[in-house]
Amino acid sequence: MKHFTIAIDGPGGAGKSTVADHLAKQLGVPHLDTGAMYRAFGFQALEEGLTARDAQQMAELAGRVRIGVRFEGGKQRTLLNDRDVTDLIRTPEISMAASDCGTVGEVRRLMVAMQQKIASEHSMILDGRDIGTRVLPNATLKVFLTASPQVRAKRRYDEMIAKGQAADYDAVLADVIVRDRQDSTREIDPLAPAEDAVTLDTSDMTQTQVEEAVLGLLYRKLADAEAREKPPVKKRERFTFFYRVAMVFSAFMFRCVLPVRYHGLENADMDAPYILIGNHQHMLDPFLIGWKCKRYQIRYLGKRELIRNPLMRAIHKNLLMIPVERHGADIGAVRACLKTLKEGHVLSIFPEGTRYKTTMMEELESGVGMIALLGNVPLLPAYVTAKLKLFKPVDCYYGEPFTVSDIAKEGANRENCDEVLARITAQYRAMALAYGSEKAVAK
Repeated sequence: MKHFTIAIDGPGGAGKSTVADHLAKQLGVPHLDTGAMYRAFGFQALEEGLTARDAQQMAELAGRVRIGVRFEGGKQRTLLNDRDVTDLIRTPEISMAASDCGTVGEVRRLMVAMQQKIASEHSMILDGRDIGTRVLPNATLKVFLTASPQVRAKRRYDEMIAKGQAADYDAVLADVIVRDRQDSTREIDPLAPAEDAVTLDTSDMTQTQVEEAVLGLLYRKLADAEAREKPPVKKRERFTFFYRVAMVFSAFMFRCVLPVRYHGLENADMDAPYILIGNHQHMLDPFLIGWKCKRYQIRYLGKRELIRNPLMRAIHKNLLMIPVERHGADIGAVRACLKTLKEGHVLSIFPEGTRYKTTMMEELESGVGMIALLGNVPLLPAYVTAKLKLFKPVDCYYGEPFTVSDIAKEGANRENCDEVLARITAQYRAMALAYGSEKAVAK
């Protein structure tokens, strides 16, 4: 079972500690009785003759007292300055002193910090009066147990009699009512159910019924959390035959023959549609920057000369190439690119339109700016630090995706196209500064 915490809050006598003890045994986790920690503090204050309502005295005591817990056989032992006081702190007098001390900010800060540290180490059940609201605001499950004052007083009375302690029901009831008022009206962390807590009135419930109800709530919470944490199944396109061949070719080529070290692959795992752009130095650059974007078959712009041969035409058609005239505006190619993006695919473009010897962007084609403006999808920049060479590794960096939405809202005109191209150039200059050579940046 994954890590979890259960926060059980409620007034005194609601059965929090008993329920938490039994649940802890069933689940095989510790139960931290936070009330016992406050009782230990109140016990020390009484032993020293301090006034529990004196904030200065309580703050000073909080600065030097040592309260700890250990678990033996699944049961908590509460320590006060290394002394086991577990069996000394269950009296009405100590109960009231604990409530008084708990109204002091320094005391509560001390206790909350200790309880949070303990609960962070492993799965655990905590009960108290501010667990869900203060100690564990992100608890897996928050339960607020309550019952009528009369029922709670009777439970406390029976508990004291069973332990051989002298008890008077009317006096116990009066203490319950006083403590309820004090806990719910104190200025710091008053007793109240957390907004996302489940309230259970146990007045007419057996202990078994309460435990079964809490267990049911926990299992539902854990199941819901597991369902939320499952990573969504990311969309993957079915590849055409020659694209699968190209992927195998690329895997072999860029691992063995023309080795490439890839960086920022998490950026290449983004959802479509988007435009993959890259600097262009080698004829294999489309494969180099494209094969790591493995979720989608990338549509790409290719010069029309590539499809003059019937065989090459069939191959590039199967690869879903978008043919483009190299010189002049090719409106048909622009429309095909926009259709590709509108249908939710990935489009690959080399903004320079042709290969250059340097790693920096040279002259960018204006059509790229137009497609970026009209498509208005993220651009994923891929930067290759050097030209491919046999058995000599080069690096390919996938940068942070960026958009030109702010420019696109002003319309698609020549001026805005130039601004898009300037942004692309600036992006690659920054990547060259971060990953490339000084020579590349200077050029």
